[in-house]
Amino acid sequence: MKLVDADADDPAVAPPPPPPPRLDKRRVSVSFVFTVTVLIGCVVAVFTLFPSRHNQVAASALAAHRATAPWDLERPDAATLMAWAKGAVGRDPPVPAGAGLVPLGARRIAILRRPAAVIRYQIGADQVTVVLQRARDLQSRTLHDDQDGDRVEAWRSGAWTVIAIGPTATVATWLPLVHGRATTPAP
Repeated sequence: MKLVDADADDPAVAPPPPPPPRLDKRRVSVSFVFTVTVLIGCVVAVFTLFPSRHNQVAASALAAHRATAPWDLERPDAATLMAWAKGAVGRDPPVPAGAGLVPLGARRIAILRRPAAVIRYQIGADQVTVVLQRARDLQSRTLHDDQDGDRVEAWRSGAWTVIAIGPTATVATWLPLVHGRATTPAP
């Protein structure tokens, strides 16, 4: 048999827990300042160690346009060029083709450790280089830039980044052909 003391408090009702001790304001401010300092230090370190790569692909394409490296393919026809591009950079690259575009050569390079196809075309009297690479990001960007007499045009075509480089003076002639927006003369 259990004996219960009638004067004792009910064990089912527990007293409320004591309030937590309050930190003095100096400790809180020191903790806050330390946290903010660590966060700012991390942000500065990231931006210092990993600089932004704005237009890095276009700059590498311009260097490939000006380079005199040997071609993997010399004067390929359209079918050979398309097959080579699929093997070099992946399936369904947007290789420019059509009247007025005469392929002179093609080679594979790496830009930011990703494969890219460099294709040189003869368009009239101008030599134009097209660089094809799978897009690195989801953002669709376009670029229009003049660099020492060369015009750099970059745009997205589906999952691909296309960069065309040619003479600035005749950009109105070669860009529509490379971009695939050439207008046919009316009869």
